[in-house]
Amino acid sequence: MIKLVFIRTDASQKIGYGHVMRSMSLAEKLRNSGVIVEFITRNHLGNINEIIKNNGFTLHLLPLKKKIIKQQGLNKYEQWLGVKQEVDARETIQVLRDRKADWLIVDHYALNEIWESKLKPYTKKIMVIDDLLNRKHDCDLLLNQNYINDNTCYDNLISPNTMKLLGPKYALLRKDFVKYRKEKLRNHDKINRVFLFFGGSDLDNLTSVSLKALSRPKLKHLIVDVVIGDANPHKAKLKKEIDKCTNINLYVQIQNMAELMAKADIFLGAGGSITWERMSLGLPGAVVTTANNQVSSTKCLDQDGYLKWIGGINQVDESKIYHTVLDLISKPSKLEKQSSDCLKLVEGKGVDIVSRLLMTGPHTKSLVVRRATKSDLLLYWYWANEIEVRQNAFNQEPIKLEEHKKWFSKKLNDNNAILLLVESYSNPIGQVHFDRMGSSHYTISYSLAKQYRGFSLGKEILKKSINYLKKDQLFTLIAKVKDSNHASKKVFKNLGFTEFKNHKNSSISNFELQFTPNIHN
Repeated sequence: MIKLVFIRTDASQKIGYGHVMRSMSLAEKLRNSGVIVEFITRNHLGNINEIIKNNGFTLHLLPLKKKIIKQQGLNKYEQWLGVKQEVDARETIQVLRDRKADWLIVDHYALNEIWESKLKPYTKKIMVIDDLLNRKHDCDLLLNQNYINDNTCYDNLISPNTMKLLGPKYALLRKDFVKYRKEKLRNHDKINRVFLFFGGSDLDNLTSVSLKALSRPKLKHLIVDVVIGDANPHKAKLKKEIDKCTNINLYVQIQNMAELMAKADIFLGAGGSITWERMSLGLPGAVVTTANNQVSSTKCLDQDGYLKWIGGINQVDESKIYHTVLDLISKPSKLEKQSSDCLKLVEGKGVDIVSRLLMTGPHTKSLVVRRATKSDLLLYWYWANEIEVRQNAFNQEPIKLEEHKKWFSKKLNDNNAILLLVESYSNPIGQVHFDRMGSSHYTISYSLAKQYRGFSLGKEILKKSINYLKKDQLFTLIAKVKDSNHASKKVFKNLGFTEFKNHKNSSISNFELQFTPNIHN
């Protein structure tokens, strides 16, 4: 059971609120399960640190150094961070130094493997929340909740051992969106209400442009609920505009977004995290991408019928927004299908799935066993050279890649060898290796990936792998374990193996089990 989690993320006028809000959704779920969760943020202009504190979380505030931004010529994402990531790493280490975290969760576009490698000694495991696919990471778990059709997209950016959670199935939604989720579809024959949201800041004031489009004669009958953040620089001007309209309601920095969205018939606004929130409620709509990282996912969602993509900031104007909304509300059957498809794509269980993985590891029902293939070569090499694996091995020297290639190829082509890979949610979590000796004896060995240790999974992957052999006759399994490897010894004993001392080497224990399929299945 994990006890302490730190979350490194930021919000500002440039960054927006999405990173903090989705991280806070996960934080609340973890806290409700008894985990201490603390945030580490920088004091940016337009931050929402008060919201974090008002929700009861301890906040460690890193200073904003405006002179550094100007003097050091920081790039786009470094400007969002406010300092070089090496500096941010040192400051974050000061927070974690005397408190070993179970997980460090990172949600920031400016941080990559350089920052993560410096933080590794100060936390047991690192989770990265990413949207960009533009940099390498050194982490145990990576979450990208965007609409991704290519499962190989991170192959050159993370270790083969990193657990990947890809797609809207894992979207980190606030609990209110689960509360207001209704499987029953809206009545799309008559559209009365629009939910309008272009992010907390909306620096380009697309809100005002959209309101002008919605005020045209053929659309002015619609009730419009407008939501903006407190950091919106156009707040005063928008309030004056909206005060003149009886059919437009303005909401600033509200906590009941889900309730308003549940009342709406269509959505008009930005891409980003709000996409998954509205889709979880079956709210169809049109989207303007307000950042480059939103384009790829939004374009795919448009092509597959989950939304209408109007274009990027520089591609839209009042007229284009007007004609898009007019076309949208004139096709109720299309809206109905979009709504239905959205509900199926985003079920709203992402926070539950992710928090459970962090706290207790994969559910045993999710474990699947398959034969290893040539494509698993680097994964096996990575696992074999993990520090703990080498410490428990009889030969503790690091394994060179060329040596591993020869061994791996030989085992794949050996009829007496069986290399099994155990997966969960399509992610590899461990391996089990059998070598046949004679007609009815097998040696057995196994290892678990680092991020899955401590969840009592060793016994489960061995049980499933032993059953995978599918032998109809009796056979005997033999395991050799270093006497200092107490965890593996415990696993084999729990499976019913009998321990025998090795007379030739007192530092090794032999374990033996006569396997009867009818008993052990």
